[in-house]
Amino acid sequence: MSLPELFRHRDRFIGCLAIGRVPRKREGERLRAGAREALLDAGDAAAFDALAQTLLHGADSTFSIVAHGYDYPSLARCPALEADGRCAIHLQGKPVTCEVVPLDPLVPDRLQHIVLAGRKESAGYLGADCIHEGEFDGAAPMVAQGRVVDASAHDALTRRRVALEAEREIWGRAVFAALRRDLFESPAALARIPSGGFLTISLVPALLAVAGASMRCRDLCVDYIDSQIALIERCIEGALLRRRLEDRPVTQELRSFAQAYRQARATLAQPLPASRVQDEAWVAKQAVRVEAYLSRG
Repeated sequence: MSLPELFRHRDRFIGCLAIGRVPRKREGERLRAGAREALLDAGDAAAFDALAQTLLHGADSTFSIVAHGYDYPSLARCPALEADGRCAIHLQGKPVTCEVVPLDPLVPDRLQHIVLAGRKESAGYLGADCIHEGEFDGAAPMVAQGRVVDASAHDALTRRRVALEAEREIWGRAVFAALRRDLFESPAALARIPSGGFLTISLVPALLAVAGASMRCRDLCVDYIDSQIALIERCIEGALLRRRLEDRPVTQELRSFAQAYRQARATLAQPLPASRVQDEAWVAKQAVRVEAYLSRG
């Protein structure tokens, strides 16, 4: 989810930052998924690099830093899913990433068929029987001949990439810089990022990055923090009633999120520190842009 989407659905989704390691793709490398395989040529490597330059962080090693919705995995359902299986926010700001599924915005369009082959074999899609190869009566193709041919899927993929690029520019770079020494340049800390997965941390670094743009942005962040603390308390209360052993690590992490939110709220209540005075011209210039961005969800 984007940060504006989390702001819009602040009473439903617990926000966090998800940090993943994204290996650079090289010419001659093979991508395999199920029975599908692709040998990357120079054009493929260049396409991956182009996406990395606009959506990812780092140099020799690249990382994704994205806002995510967070919940107890034991619930095995999206917080927006109604009891009848319908999406409660389908017409009220449904996240773009939901429309992108099952494609991957970090993969060039010409290789999305490899993504689909991998999805078809993954545990999350087993039993869904929603991905097929070939042509079927009454079914429109999603990808064909190295292109995303479904207009809705192509539009969603484009909008998700645009959103990720905006996140990188508005707060992602600041978060990467803030975490660089303690995480991205620390082998011990990097070891905490699981292979093929994410390290989840509090959303606070992103909030502090946008809160400095204006008093309006600061107020929006404080309102978001208050809603998140209340939501976390409700989710923990539900977990304590369920009394499931596997919920304990998540409860512990949610408590750390709440504590980070309380500390951030106290920080945002203080006057702008003197160290930020040199940034005042930039802050004034960016205020309108960041306010519009936060209201976009």
